[in-house]
Amino acid sequence: MTRPTVVISLDLELSWGSFDLSYGDDLLKMGRWTHDVGAPNLLKHLTRNGLSATWAIVGAMMRRSLPDVSGLPEVRFPHFSKPWFSYIPKDGDEKSHPEWFGASLVEMIRNATPQQEIGFHSFSHVPFGERGMTRERAIAEYRYCAQLAKELGIAKSSFVFPRNSVRYLAELRDAGFDCFRDVDRLPMRFANDALNSLGMIWADFAGSTPCMVEPSLKDGIVSIPGSLLIRYAAGWRKYIPDSSRLRRLRKGLERVRLSRGVFHVWFHPENLYAEWPRVENVVARFLEELGILVRNGDVRCLTMGQLASEFRAAATVKQKSQQPAVFAPAGRVSSPASGSRRRAGEPISA
Repeated sequence: MTRPTVVISLDLELSWGSFDLSYGDDLLKMGRWTHDVGAPNLLKHLTRNGLSATWAIVGAMMRRSLPDVSGLPEVRFPHFSKPWFSYIPKDGDEKSHPEWFGASLVEMIRNATPQQEIGFHSFSHVPFGERGMTRERAIAEYRYCAQLAKELGIAKSSFVFPRNSVRYLAELRDAGFDCFRDVDRLPMRFANDALNSLGMIWADFAGSTPCMVEPSLKDGIVSIPGSLLIRYAAGWRKYIPDSSRLRRLRKGLERVRLSRGVFHVWFHPENLYAEWPRVENVVARFLEELGILVRNGDVRCLTMGQLASEFRAAATVKQKSQQPAVFAPAGRVSSPASGSRRRAGEPISA
């Protein structure tokens, strides 16, 4: 079982995250606020407490303007039948449209201390698991992300699927990515999605203890399930008491400290906007308490990429230790490295 570890992954998407669900002035206002205030404030909370996180960023917003997207096969979804880039300002840039583009945010995050991880939240935030998505578009999304990683000098390590809708893992592996955030582990998972949603709502209101997770291998890529999503405070979610939100986070910290494993917390910087500063205050308190535990040596705080590398290294060591010993042929043999002589049948290190 993994040493007591906390992982924080953040889905940074500005207006890309929900334009296909609800496009309007409120969405654009939230995107601008996240660019100017929300993401920088969150980065300060992390660095002040000496913590690193995985920032999964929509690839198309990593530039100052929209790149050539003609190589992306078009998709049509039941909930959004327009061309995917209909609302994106083709001639705009970060200065005129900070709600869509955030090259300066990427640089700010890359230059932070302690070091933060830049991951990918797809290239254009298409929902991979929705009806209408195609394998061709998924491969193109991965290819565009890989090209951006090469251009910007970003490691192709962590990938977060939009809306945690996981699909096309083999293609993600073939594109060179190392790990992805898997769906949340729930105390009880039902076959019915509606029942699962009700269960998560109840857990938020009750302040129940989140599950610890462990990394594993799926289709040759490291899966890191989520433990807890910090929901934004809009709509019915504004009725979730702040005390319940913080109670769940504290219970997660206590559980991982005592029982080991991974406590994987995730949320959207954009979600700090609704009913501001309620959720930001909860997150700030959580990060402060986590920082104390890290400094005291009670838990670690790793990025998704760091955890995946550690998992692969441990798996390699385990695999080698399970390999059968190799025996020399009959007679006496000499070791060129040491000059020592061994009798026949003595094991040779593999």
